[in-house]
Amino acid sequence: MVEMAMVLPLLVLLVFGIVEYGFLFKEKLTIASAANSAARTGATMGTREEADFRILRALEAGLYDQVDASVLISVDIFHADEITGAKSAFDVNTYLFTNVLPCRWNPCPDPSQPGGPIFGGPWTPDVRDTELDPSGGGVDVLGVEVTYHHDAITGLIPGVDRDLTERALVRLEPDVFGSGP
Repeated sequence: MVEMAMVLPLLVLLVFGIVEYGFLFKEKLTIASAANSAARTGATMGTREEADFRILRALEAGLYDQVDASVLISVDIFHADEITGAKSAFDVNTYLFTNVLPCRWNPCPDPSQPGGPIFGGPWTPDVRDTELDPSGGGVDVLGVEVTYHHDAITGLIPGVDRDLTERALVRLEPDVFGSGP
């Protein structure tokens, strides 16, 4: 009985730790996969007016039932440095998930809404470079950064309840046929 009284609290703490971090890693992988899917969608949208809206919709689709304003803090769609992948200080569009229909994002980049799309920053789709240079370079690198909050399940393990960030980078598809937006 004495041995059990000494070992049981440690065993319970270990089991709860495994469960807490298991859910944390599951959420992290789900959001990373959704960010990658959203970035790939953005790569194919190029300079189309609805590019940011489609990126955000692809992110929602990848998150399944985790799309919640208490979990999803913000999404940055940004022009990344083609060498380092660093976020540009100026070319960033930031969107907040509101879950208020019809758009669910603030500001609303949906071109079908009255007043047209409202972008979350200066890097609008029409300024994105999808033209190949003769040397083979030239197209922009698009980044999608998702900031989200993970709530602890039991609250017994410190450091699990926190804000996290997942990032995906992808080079825009070149517009080789000159079709434009």
